[in-house]
Amino acid sequence: MSDFFGDDFTAELKAYFLDSVIKEIDKFIDLTDEKLWRRILSEVSEQTRAWAVDAKTNEFMHLAEWLEGFDEKSRNLEGAAELIKALKTLRGYIEALGIDKTDTADLATRFALNAQNLREILLLHCRFGVQEFAVPILSVIEISGKLPLFDLPERKEGLLGVIPFRGEAVPVVNLQDHGFARMDADNFFYVICEEQGVRFCLQVTDTEDMISVKEADLQNFENQSTMMSANFVHQFFIKDRRSIMVLDLEKLVA
Repeated sequence: MSDFFGDDFTAELKAYFLDSVIKEIDKFIDLTDEKLWRRILSEVSEQTRAWAVDAKTNEFMHLAEWLEGFDEKSRNLEGAAELIKALKTLRGYIEALGIDKTDTADLATRFALNAQNLREILLLHCRFGVQEFAVPILSVIEISGKLPLFDLPERKEGLLGVIPFRGEAVPVVNLQDHGFARMDADNFFYVICEEQGVRFCLQVTDTEDMISVKEADLQNFENQSTMMSANFVHQFFIKDRRSIMVLDLEKLVA
């Protein structure tokens, strides 16, 4: 635990604040559609101001400034799709605070609402044994520790089983069925994701830092005979002379 999170009591209060905001954001994302957009936009604005006050109380000063800017920028959003994208950006920022356990201006900048204009993609760096891959952070709901894995009544290609998450049975993708090397390990983390309204999770052995990658730095798998073949992996990037695959979650749930 970093000094920023202080003693155990302070850390618990800060973690509770972050977790409660994530849950409230999820409610807005679930409710938002074009018909409700105008009403939800007003409610989001009101809630954002309350979050900003609570963020200052919990000493998340950069988050508080980000939220104040969000309240102003949200008035220029056009339609539910943009609001959902902005809320997912906020959720990703708060998830990052929980992982990094530090509140910095650099972290706030990485989640700027105009990040799409920078043509950069923010990714969560993961490992499955010796294989490395990354997933778009805006699709990540939570990173969970060890959870019970339950078998399906009948084996389904591409799935390991299901885990319990917030009262749901969330399917676990079997990466080995998709070309990843076989892994013999007992300790796994679960990266719970949502794409196109579908929740699922990836079993990983480690999660590392978040990486901001320019679109220009992404390379296609074409003519790369040494790269693994999977229908939801078609791009990669180089980090410290290592190739890291980027999962296309849209194709994974298709």
